[in-house]
Amino acid sequence: MRITVEIREDAFRTPKTARQIEEEMRQAAAVFWVARGDVAPEAVNDITAPSPPEKEGTLMDLLLSMPDVGEDADFERPVDYGRSVVEFD
Repeated sequence: MRITVEIREDAFRTPKTARQIEEEMRQAAAVFWVARGDVAPEAVNDITAPSPPEKEGTLMDLLLSMPDVGEDADFERPVDYGRSVVEFD
């Protein structure tokens, strides 16, 4: 289960990282749910364990996920013959 919460950064007296807030919320939720009887005390370690990091795709995965739009010629560089040479007398 994924829960998203938006909290203003200035709500804290001392700055916190998103990771710190995540850990504190997991611990607080576990204590609350155990006290209320919703969760067995044995399950607290599973709740408070950090979630595994999401795997980021490679650049090739990103490029392959893009839609195929337009003709290849639309994206080619125009032919550049350079500037003409100006000769002064």
